[in-house]
Amino acid sequence: MTDPEKTSEQEFIGRIESLDTGKLAALRRAAGARDVIDGRCPWLVGLVRGATTEAIALLVGSLVAQYSTADIRAGRHRLSGDFGRTWKKAIAGNNSESIGRRFNILLESEFDPHTGEGDLPYRLRQMVRYAVSKKVGVDWPQLLNDLKNWNHPDKFVQKRWARSFFAVESSDDEQQPQNDQPENKE
Repeated sequence: MTDPEKTSEQEFIGRIESLDTGKLAALRRAAGARDVIDGRCPWLVGLVRGATTEAIALLVGSLVAQYSTADIRAGRHRLSGDFGRTWKKAIAGNNSESIGRRFNILLESEFDPHTGEGDLPYRLRQMVRYAVSKKVGVDWPQLLNDLKNWNHPDKFVQKRWARSFFAVESSDDEQQPQNDQPENKE
């Protein structure tokens, strides 16, 4: 039975976080694969349960697994906010233009959420590995939802990430979550 308080994205991430060490290692090794069979994680199909596509599930699962099992168990792999906030925290104090430029390239990346094709998975994987090295977490359910909406014509995901990354810090910014998802106009 599902918890009515949790979204399908939160439940999926919870299932990934509760995997044993061997399956987390398999997900870590699957980084870069676009299909659960090619990535040797066919059991992942059973964890999706309608939360997302298999390609996004494999991508996000392999990104979560980049953190050590100890960090996952302790919740140190999590951060509230979108990926723009994660990247801003990860590169804090680093004035390298190339590292800052990575974010702009990420925002322009292509991604097919059904096949996993495009340059977004590669770029996102590199950036998450950098965040891991700086001990900065990710809001996994938010990332999962954002990847499902990556190709929306309004580019609301990319705009929200850009606002989070380029915004001048203030105490109000961190307390005001923004829901920029456009209303369904049918």
